[in-house]
Amino acid sequence: MRKKHGAEFRLKLVREHLSGNSITRVSKEYEVPKTLLKKWISHYQLLGVNGLFPKPKVSYSRDFKLKAIESYLSKELSLRECCLRYNIPSDSTLLNWVRKYEESGLDSLLEKRRGRPKLMKDKPSQKKVKPLTRLEALEKENLYLRAENELLKKLEALAQQKEAQKKKR
Repeated sequence: MRKKHGAEFRLKLVREHLSGNSITRVSKEYEVPKTLLKKWISHYQLLGVNGLFPKPKVSYSRDFKLKAIESYLSKELSLRECCLRYNIPSDSTLLNWVRKYEESGLDSLLEKRRGRPKLMKDKPSQKKVKPLTRLEALEKENLYLRAENELLKKLEALAQQKEAQKKKR
């Protein structure tokens, strides 16, 4: 089970190591992996106390990702050093970028939207109305006239009903 450690706890462990205790001793005493403790120490040495606070979710540009990948692939920097220099919170983030870059090239580094797409992106395009044939035009007119007749009959029936009510009073 993974635990989230607060900034105070991280700072306490880092200071304990810097006061002379070995990484192994501190990690065993507080049951924290050595690699995680080393990471906290690196962040503390580079960024101070602010390096121990959780980082907010950040969107990185394609150019930024490419610089970090090239620094790592050219063996200029190790994985951890590259993450520290470019302030990338997790080694796995950089490794994922490298994997995508090697598999699919530069276009794979673009930020892709996640989640459900919006229902209506643009207004639906109007379908072009083709002219009606003579038969279709006559059928349409016939349908319209039938509806008009029905409406007039109902209107007349309502008028007669009102007349009958008036006579009853």
